[in-house]
Amino acid sequence: MVGYTLRQERERQNLSVSDIEQGTSIRTAYIEAIENGEYDKLPGKVYTKGFVKNYAKFLGLDTDAVAKEFAADMHELEATPEPEPAPNAAESAQAPEKPAEVKPAKPERKPLGHSIQEESRFPQSKLIVAAVVLLAILAGSAWAFLSGSDDDVAKVNTPAPQEQPAAPEPPPVENPTPVAQANPAPAPKADVVAVQARFNDRCWALVTVDGSVVQEGVIEGGQTISWEGKENISFRLGNAGAVEFFQDGKSLGVQGAIGDVVDKTFTRS
Repeated sequence: MVGYTLRQERERQNLSVSDIEQGTSIRTAYIEAIENGEYDKLPGKVYTKGFVKNYAKFLGLDTDAVAKEFAADMHELEATPEPEPAPNAAESAQAPEKPAEVKPAKPERKPLGHSIQEESRFPQSKLIVAAVVLLAILAGSAWAFLSGSDDDVAKVNTPAPQEQPAAPEPPPVENPTPVAQANPAPAPKADVVAVQARFNDRCWALVTVDGSVVQEGVIEGGQTISWEGKENISFRLGNAGAVEFFQDGKSLGVQGAIGDVVDKTFTRS
């Protein structure tokens, strides 16, 4: 396992985990996870490969050989099937319950002399009452309409539209004064430093603006983030090949390869 190889060489050189962290900028938790083979505690396969190569380079080992050993470990880990959970003995011993039998409901017995006419007697009476009320309303509306008088309606005479005199045309103005733009374009800020980064893939990043840490952690791919400072903006990237920088609207490209740990600082021009 590659973690065992790195730990053996570190102990042979009498180096501590803190020495490795200071020399490679890899966090202590990630170094211990690599040495113990706990890859699930690392941010991803691409970042882990970069950490392993930087770790081996710091110890003076052959980085290509270490990378092949890491690839073999990952292949073996991915090929190992996960064990299936054992069935619960209590559940397997329990016999399946029989579904409860549903007995059909007994039909209601009606007394002798009951007929369909008696059941429909009350709904028919309600319909008759509703029809009588409706006829009364219609009769009242008709009487009110016929008893109305035409004299009660006020006649409104619409005045004829008056023609408005045409406004005189203004005299021509010689040498007109140019009008200033309402919204002039803002001038670029010369007293600040602004940087924009586009993350094409996952990347662990530590961002410092004017000496203060403003962001630390894994940033997912597909995001574009901007920062602005007075003096400088510094970056420490765990996967430099996944980040493209922009400044003053111009692309500065990537600052390293996939898996490289790179430090980059932008200052005020």
